[in-house]
Amino acid sequence: MSLAMATNTPFNGGVKQPQETAETHIHDIMSHDASKGAIVHSFDPDATPQHKAAAAGMQRDQLKSIVQQDGSAHGGKEPSIVGASIPTITVEDTGEATNEEQEKSGSVTPSALTVPGEYPSGLAPAIPDWYKVGWRAVANIDAPPLEEGEEKDSHILQLFLTEQYYGQWYHNAALIFFAVFASHFLTRFNFGWGWLILLLSICNTYYVTSMTRVRRCARDDIQRELIKTRLASEHESADWMNNFLDRFWLLYEPVLSATVVASVDQILSTTTPAFLDSLRLTTFTLGTKAPHIDKVRTFPRTADDIVMMDWGISFTPNDTSDMTPRQAAQKVNPKIVLSVRLGKGLATASMPVLLEDITFSGIMRIRLKLMANFPHVQIVDISFLEKPVIDYVLKPVGGESLGFDIAHIPGLQTFIRDMVHDTLSPMMYDPNVFTVNLEQLLSGVPLDTAIGVIQVTVEAARGLKANKIGGGSPDPYVSISINNREELARTKYKPSTYNPTWMETKFIMVNSLQESLVLSLLDYNEHRKDTPLGAATFELQKLLEDATQEGLELPVLKDGKDKGMIRFNVNYFPVLKPESVNGKENLPQTNVGIVRLTIHQAKELDATKSLSGDLNPLVKVFLGNSTSYTHKSQIIKHTNNPIWESPTEFICADKSSSVITIKVVDERDFLRDPVVGYMSVRLVDLLQTDPAINREWWPLSGCNSGKIRLSCEWKPLHMAGALSSADQYVPPIGVVRLWLRKATDVKNVEATFGGKSDPYVRVLVNNVTLGRTEVINNNLNPEWDQIIYIPVHSLRESMFMEVMDYQHLTKDRSLGSVELLVSDIACESPADSQHRYESTGAKEVAEPIRTDSNSYKGQLHYRAEFVSALNVKHVCFDADENEIQKAAHEVQRNHANGISTRSSSSNGEERYVTVDHPMTEAETHSPPHQTDSSESVRANGNGAANTDEEASSPTEKDSANEGIQLSKEELFKHQSGIIIFNVIGGHLQKKARLDVLLDDAYWPAFSTLKSRGTNARWAHVGEGFLKELDFGRVWLRLNESGDFDKDDITAEWKGDAKAFLDATLDRRSSFSLTHADGHSSTVEIETRYVPVPVKLLARESINNQGILRIYLLAGKDLRSADRSGTSDPFAVFTLHGTKVFTSQTKKKTLNPDWSEMFEVNVPSREAADFSVEVFDWNQLEQSKSLGHGTVNLRDIEPFEAAEQMIELSSEKHGAKGHVAIRLIFQPEIIAKNRKATSTFTSASRAMTHIGSLPFGAGKGVVRGIGHVFKRDFGGSHEKLDVPHAVPEAAAGQASRPIGGHTADEDTNAATSSAFPSLNRTLSLSGPPSEPGTLRVTMMSAKDVSMTDTKAYAVIRVGDKEFKTKHGTKTSSPEWNESFHFTASAHMPKLHLWIYDHKTLGKDKLLAEGEVDIWRHIQVGQSTAAEVTVELQGGGLASLRLEFDAGNIPLAQDASVVSLERSQPQTSSSRFSIRGRRPGFNEDN
Repeated sequence: MSLAMATNTPFNGGVKQPQETAETHIHDIMSHDASKGAIVHSFDPDATPQHKAAAAGMQRDQLKSIVQQDGSAHGGKEPSIVGASIPTITVEDTGEATNEEQEKSGSVTPSALTVPGEYPSGLAPAIPDWYKVGWRAVANIDAPPLEEGEEKDSHILQLFLTEQYYGQWYHNAALIFFAVFASHFLTRFNFGWGWLILLLSICNTYYVTSMTRVRRCARDDIQRELIKTRLASEHESADWMNNFLDRFWLLYEPVLSATVVASVDQILSTTTPAFLDSLRLTTFTLGTKAPHIDKVRTFPRTADDIVMMDWGISFTPNDTSDMTPRQAAQKVNPKIVLSVRLGKGLATASMPVLLEDITFSGIMRIRLKLMANFPHVQIVDISFLEKPVIDYVLKPVGGESLGFDIAHIPGLQTFIRDMVHDTLSPMMYDPNVFTVNLEQLLSGVPLDTAIGVIQVTVEAARGLKANKIGGGSPDPYVSISINNREELARTKYKPSTYNPTWMETKFIMVNSLQESLVLSLLDYNEHRKDTPLGAATFELQKLLEDATQEGLELPVLKDGKDKGMIRFNVNYFPVLKPESVNGKENLPQTNVGIVRLTIHQAKELDATKSLSGDLNPLVKVFLGNSTSYTHKSQIIKHTNNPIWESPTEFICADKSSSVITIKVVDERDFLRDPVVGYMSVRLVDLLQTDPAINREWWPLSGCNSGKIRLSCEWKPLHMAGALSSADQYVPPIGVVRLWLRKATDVKNVEATFGGKSDPYVRVLVNNVTLGRTEVINNNLNPEWDQIIYIPVHSLRESMFMEVMDYQHLTKDRSLGSVELLVSDIACESPADSQHRYESTGAKEVAEPIRTDSNSYKGQLHYRAEFVSALNVKHVCFDADENEIQKAAHEVQRNHANGISTRSSSSNGEERYVTVDHPMTEAETHSPPHQTDSSESVRANGNGAANTDEEASSPTEKDSANEGIQLSKEELFKHQSGIIIFNVIGGHLQKKARLDVLLDDAYWPAFSTLKSRGTNARWAHVGEGFLKELDFGRVWLRLNESGDFDKDDITAEWKGDAKAFLDATLDRRSSFSLTHADGHSSTVEIETRYVPVPVKLLARESINNQGILRIYLLAGKDLRSADRSGTSDPFAVFTLHGTKVFTSQTKKKTLNPDWSEMFEVNVPSREAADFSVEVFDWNQLEQSKSLGHGTVNLRDIEPFEAAEQMIELSSEKHGAKGHVAIRLIFQPEIIAKNRKATSTFTSASRAMTHIGSLPFGAGKGVVRGIGHVFKRDFGGSHEKLDVPHAVPEAAAGQASRPIGGHTADEDTNAATSSAFPSLNRTLSLSGPPSEPGTLRVTMMSAKDVSMTDTKAYAVIRVGDKEFKTKHGTKTSSPEWNESFHFTASAHMPKLHLWIYDHKTLGKDKLLAEGEVDIWRHIQVGQSTAAEVTVELQGGGLASLRLEFDAGNIPLAQDASVVSLERSQPQTSSSRFSIRGRRPGFNEDN
């Protein structure tokens, strides 16, 4: 680019030093630019613009073009002038290379600059979901309904003020107040009359404006209502539309006529009768007069997305009353001439058939269903309310001049008119409608393509009312059709019965669910036409709500009269949609589906089989060894290169074994049709061809030459066992142990909003997520340090580790991926009979993360290791037949001896697989050869093909069956292994999918598809890895969400893995999943178990996680912090920096005796950072630390009490004092809460039977665990049918008893009672029969707010309510305040609210919750408990409940601030503002 610079030429003699320096600097810049080839010139700044332009133009020829000189450049073209620089970094580039990296790589300068304001070349960026675009988003119509508390807060105005106190009246009152106040102000400060007149003008303007608005709104409302009434009762004219059609028709009619001729002429050529040589449409015009819309009637009272109108339309070209004389003189009438050529060969003659003077009129009802997407009209339904009037002139002989109108023949015109009406009546005469799916039409999908399959099981009919002509009982059968069109299937007839029973199943492919399924009953007659008995109609739209409709009983109607009842079932199997993975759509791999086969054309057919050299070819399609064809194309006459473009669809029950045979036949009228050539191909090979290639030619066999072009499309069906059925299952060869350590410098997709990515890793195999890490919030260098086990089935598999950014509202975004091949870490082991595969060694790498733009950003650090599974025998399930196979086999059994195995049209050849791939480009030009039988493969009776490749399959199957035969007891000796689930089906309360989870239940091991109805039939095989069989957990969850990344859990079952496996290993068992409303759903499951000898790390064992019970005994020799030489100590325990417990404060002592106990969930003892810190409590100032100590959890033995003396130390005072504690660790699986956080949630802990074990049961975990399973399961395997789910407390509540009886007396002594009366022995169990004192200690809360708040708690039991004090701002408030309530069985719940204290303004509700008191307090068993409750709105609250049945408080503690009302306790005042809390139920 040339550089133009202006220099200031000095014009005075005396210049200063700074000017000389500047001129020297400018001269150096110009010299530097000129040395690089730039054209530099200078001019006088005081010169005129004309002189400057002339000076610049002198060197114009020296300028070089900036366009690259190549062969495409035009000589003499002026260079483009690029203005200001354009930004090259966009929002999408955020997180890519930094500016410094771009400068180093030389990629800062763009390769192609764009002009500002031009259209973008790529797709526009997506609009963020948090934008509000359109009226629906602004009105929040599609937003989910608010919760009860939020809804009350949003409608606070409606709660306290009725409608008469706000709105327009409120505005008028404000105006009056303003006028009075302003006039008083003006008068008080002695303003003049001018200001008062200005005030009156303002008020008058508001009054006039408001009155005008009121009158206009009232007038519009009245007019709108009048128009609605007139629209529904009167017809309107459409003169504006007719005026438009008159002008548009002259332009559009030639195009329309050409389109009709091109379509109809091809159809006529293919449907020419045998006695005619040809049929051609030689003349076609619809004339110059356009169709008219005579009247329009609109129905306003329809749904919001429905538009319905009645149109009166007419096409009367001979009516000249509304035409000008010039238009009448130039008028052209409709004229259609059909040339019929008679004869054969040279002896032919053409005869024209003339159709003219066409007249048409009728009333048409048009119904439009609207949608949000383009073209905004989804479905158009058209029907005629009455028979239209049709008139015409038909001259079949003599042409236009001498032709004779056949309408003059008596009865012929009426016969033709009735035939037309009979043809159109089932298509578009009311109540039948002709449906046009514009959405499907414009999407490019063929209109006749099937969207699914309907299974119709016709069971029986009862009480038929019909008689045969001449007497006798009818012989009924059922004919099935869609909207009374052509027959799609029929049952067998049952002789002489009024109550027939068929029990036959038919499968029907459907193109739309907006139509009706018609079951017509007919009486079979042998020598005459069958007699209709009536019909039953079923609306297919009902299948959208529930795809399984069983036990349907519909009346059989004829002419509006009841003729009996028919009973049938209808199931709908939709076509599965492609799944989008990484921006690519992948079709689910199934074995059952719909095949759409299109036969395009053939060329170079063998003409030696025709005497004349010209063929009349057609195509027939056969499936398997069937002797009857499933599809027959049209006949293309007199050509050896026919073009059919003939599509067909059929249902395939087994894709892997299906063989398709295509025969090209020469049609010879009355003679036998010879086979010109044929081909047989496996369906799998046909589907493997690239559909994007438009020239897929397949060679024909049995002929000297010939090729045929085909295309095939597979549409998988959502049928039981379609995706992961038992017959498709391949046993695992082992597991891959993925240790996902961390990632560094990951892509930041939230830099635009000032944040950082929230990364996690998901592991995909075959586009299915099998594992997932936790989310690390706001971190570009996350450390997960998690181990995931992924079952693998072949060395050819690969694992796709994708780093994702968690999004709370929208879909998670990809940050890049890393791929791991199983063959890199495993290989075959032929020498070992127990393990067919072995590991090649662990792979520990830091692999770069590849983003979607094929660049790299960040690194993923992981370790992968393969562990081989035992080669166990018979790891399979008995595959159930799908619905199609069952129906087909039933038909085969019924007709086993009634069908011939040969067909006359087959020409005697046997069915072979003659080709397995299309011809290459070289083969296309080479002369085709006749296929030798030695190269062909015979198809078996089931349509399966035995190729050379498949010949080795029995050997592989034999090697798969060769393995170790293990009994159930021997299998259970292996602690780690893969559980294989065969989820058969179930009976559900609502349509849902089944999620199967193991151990910590963080991510499902697998999920089924969402059931089509409440009677679920999944037939889904999935698997999951179990680390320790004795401690493992199995979770079954029903999830209503159709999205696999979302959860909508409605029912759940939990149980021990070993008991679950024992109940399902050799038989099918049913499990009951309980819903929140008390109802239950059942699922049926069968399992297998494949041991995998995995050596678990200490951090992976059940001993590493569980519940730690800490007894804070006492302190000794603590440091004094008060002037009196003593302290007021209290202890705070923290786990990973989070406070988990705060003890009570002991006044004025250096040797406190706490004797308190608490529990904490420890996710990992190996990595636990558990510490205790003792503080000195101060009333006015902040508490001072007396020392800090670390608690070692690695060395303690499970189930064994261990006492530790923790030494306290501080940086300022050194070591001083000790704290005595007793620890008991109970191994349990800690369930992880799958949210946008990497912490554990105590409220979602998985309770196991180990919790019932006494603490002094034995030394070490082996003896303790053996005792548990010996007591719970030993000797009861024969009696165990289904393991029971572990009982739990209420949802969101967890508790532990205080002061309960145990086998260890020391443990019992370590806990002190809050009341003296608790030491009494009570015989009752459950809620108390008499009132007592409930002491509630509000301890702490956490995660109730994302920011620091001045939180305080409000507690209510019955009619009493207390409030804690608010402290300083913190995110984890602690109160430790106690309150006394009178409690009884009539007060079952404790209500809790946490507010943020506001000095100015109303306090904000942060969270709320409730506690079932008598679920945690059991009189006679446990009278004190520490409760953790999950709050609505987020967060957890900790309370201590202590109940004394023998003490009723007479007075309240003076130190407690009470909000108790003065009203009686029987009911709260309806006028009290605090009498009713958000979400408080008066029944409680």
